[in-house]
Amino acid sequence: MPRLFELSKELHDHEILTFDKQHVTAAFNFLLAHPNSGDVLLIALENEGVNETIGFIVVCYSFSIELGGKIAVIDQIFLSQDSRRQGIGSYVIPKLEAHVLKRHCHAIILEVNIGNSGARKFYEQFDYIPRRQHCIMSKLLKP
Repeated sequence: MPRLFELSKELHDHEILTFDKQHVTAAFNFLLAHPNSGDVLLIALENEGVNETIGFIVVCYSFSIELGGKIAVIDQIFLSQDSRRQGIGSYVIPKLEAHVLKRHCHAIILEVNIGNSGARKFYEQFDYIPRRQHCIMSKLLKP
């Protein structure tokens, strides 16, 4: 968990998001305790017999009439800065797709910052298609 929190903090800093450790801890703990809701997957490299965690993926499960049933939603995907542009993402995406197929998902969706053309091109090479005319909206609910 300590390395996962480090990487999550890096992601939040990179995306200029507020990092609330208590909020993030509760979210990770929920997913780990409720595997039907989603998975937290670590990305590790082996170097001289030692595994180093260099990234993570949070995938959540939902349902879509439009997409034909159970779907996977990539909530977060992150590689440490020095691990990028080395082919790791290209290796991981097909593995992730195989993983969610085993979880009986019919589709996978993700959100990319509209200005991040590099990320958009990366996903498009794996046949991810931008959904024109879609605007993702959110609201945090307070109990």
